[in-house]
This record gives sequence, C-alpha cells and structure tokens, in this order.
Amino acid sequence: MNTASLADKAVLITGGATGIGRATAIHLAEAGAAVLAIGLDAAEGRALQTEQQALGRRLFFREVDVTNNAQVQSAVDFAEKEFDRLNGLVNGAAVCNTGKRLEDLSDAEWNVTFDINVSGIFRVCRAGLPALRRAGGGSVVNIASVHALATAAGHADYAASKGAVLSLSQQLALDYAVDRIRVNALIVGSVDTRMSRPAFEAHGGPEALGLSFSPNAIPRVGRPEEVAAVIAFLLSDASSYITGSGLIADGGMLAKLM
Repeated sequence: MNTASLADKAVLITGGATGIGRATAIHLAEAGAAVLAIGLDAAEGRALQTEQQALGRRLFFREVDVTNNAQVQSAVDFAEKEFDRLNGLVNGAAVCNTGKRLEDLSDAEWNVTFDINVSGIFRVCRAGLPALRRAGGGSVVNIASVHALATAAGHADYAASKGAVLSLSQQLALDYAVDRIRVNALIVGSVDTRMSRPAFEAHGGPEALGLSFSPNAIPRVGRPEEVAAVIAFLLSDASSYITGSGLIADGGMLAKLM
C-alpha cells in the first residue's frame, strides 16, 4: 500500500501501548504520521514512546482511561495542540474477561465490558470528532470482532459489545459524512495478542480451537502487524470510498463452518 498520504496525518489510538494498538502506532509513525497512543499500560507506553522518538518518529504516549471523560478530552486536546490538527481516531481499547453464560454474569462484569468496549468509543468519538471536523475531515476506525457476526459459547457480554461497535460505526458514518469524516468498523478474528493468549492457553492452544499459525491455513491466527496494515489503509486516502463498512480481516475464520 502507498502510505504517502499517512505522512500528513495525525492520529490518536486507544489501547495504543500493547497488541494491535501498539503495532498500529508503530506502523503509522514509521509511515510518517504523528501519533498519540493512549492507554493504561503506562510502562509499555513510555517504552514505546522512547523507542520511537529515538528513531526520529513523532509518537507520544499518555496514560488515559477511556472510561474517564476528562482524561479522554485532555488527550484529544493534547494531540490537537501538539500536532496542530487531528485527522484520525483508532478505537482499539477493549476487554474480554468473563467466559460466562449470561445468567452467570454480574452487573459489574457486564457494565465493565460495555463501559470500555462501547462507551469508551462513545467518549473518544464525542471528544475527537469535533477536532476531525476542524481539520477538514478524517477517518475513524473502530475495532470490532468476528463475535459481532458469529460467536462462541461464553461470550454474551463481549459479543453484544462488539455488535454494538459495528452498529455505532455505521451510525456515525451516516451522521458525520457531511463533515467529510469516514467511519468504519474493522471486524478482526483471532490475533496473537495479550488478550487472546489466555483463551488459547485455556483450551490447549489455538490448534485445539481449530486455528493455526500457518499462513497457508484457514482459519489462522493473525499477527498484530497484519491488522495494523489494514487500519492504516482505512486511515489513508486510499480508502476514500469506504465508509459505514464492517471490513473483515479474520484469516478466514468466518469462511469456515466450525
């Protein structure tokens, strides 16, 4: 992909210190974009900032809780002031904790999942969309999941939250097209991240779940860098005709009848 258009972008990424968020932050900074990665993994985030700035890249990290309105607004204000603009938002912060059937979920467990996975996007977009409008438009990428379309046992809260991410993204695309802002959901499959590994281990490895690390197998486990490349495409001018979409990057997971 031609990443030339990314060099003119300034992007805020949630969940930016680890996993897909970290890979995306590095990918964008390497392409010349200015990046603010935010999240709760402060040690990893500071290390990321130090590493990337040593390479001459414009990447900053701030410790931010997406359930905190004031912290989210402060991060958006910092990015817009530091970079003179804000062109993109990547909402990657998420949790997948329970593995329980619905009747076994507590109110607290359900609320935590939705507060981060859905309301976190609401807060970041509410603070960030006016900044994108001031910049003349931009792109928002919200990380959804195959669980939004087809799920597995014990994921009531997670599947419902990711379905909401897809619907919210479509609604935002409709409402903000007038501001030249594109909004898409990225529906990802199993990716080798800190959030996925406990599930792999609990079931005896990805192979026991019918997944493979082989690049020649379907379905397979993805690398964060592969997802980052798709996010970069959605942020770039190369995807100017894509909005209101649930773009699937799942290593063939939804293609196979399990």
